[in-house]
Amino acid sequence: MTDYEESSIKDLTVEMIKELSFQEIMDLFKSLTSADFEEMDGEYDSAMVGFISEKSEKGSNWWLYDTERGYWMGKAFTPSKKLELKGQGYNRWKIDGKEEHHMRFLTDINESLIDEKPTFRLKYASFKNDGGIVDMTDEVRRIRKGLYLCAGMAGDEKLPPDFFCLCGPVNEYQHHSEWIYGDEVDKFSKKRASYKNYPFPEDLQQNE
Repeated sequence: MTDYEESSIKDLTVEMIKELSFQEIMDLFKSLTSADFEEMDGEYDSAMVGFISEKSEKGSNWWLYDTERGYWMGKAFTPSKKLELKGQGYNRWKIDGKEEHHMRFLTDINESLIDEKPTFRLKYASFKNDGGIVDMTDEVRRIRKGLYLCAGMAGDEKLPPDFFCLCGPVNEYQHHSEWIYGDEVDKFSKKRASYKNYPFPEDLQQNE
């Protein structure tokens, strides 16, 4: 699947995207337009759909699903009522069977790191959390309203990305969230994730 017509794109599902190769997902991402700023409002469910390698997949799945941070459920967005094309959001996690919110980010419309086209962007660096430490950047493009293909990037290199989908909104944005690890502005998260269950222990030994 390398040629994308508007009609076929609108019929895509998360499961169909998971069946594509990494390069096909990259081509699809480049063919899409940015999510409109105002439409990204509320809580969204997530699903990882594409990785450049098996090692990248294992490392990302560990980070998202198998540490003390919790089990990643998705993201949430709210446009700013004071600033045009500016907003913020948080990540949704399940911890001990309960949904919790942490890893905050700011949002705007900016130039894509992938193809330099305008894109809805998430930046974590303004907040003192694990995403901010590695300068995490996410980009969101619309497949259709309610289904979005996203690229997640971090570290000095940023590329290649991991790809994930967001579906929703499934709930309203929680404006009075209790930040389980602190507000992430005045201080770093209270609870740091250990390397328990890390899939590549040999890499840790090389860095000692």
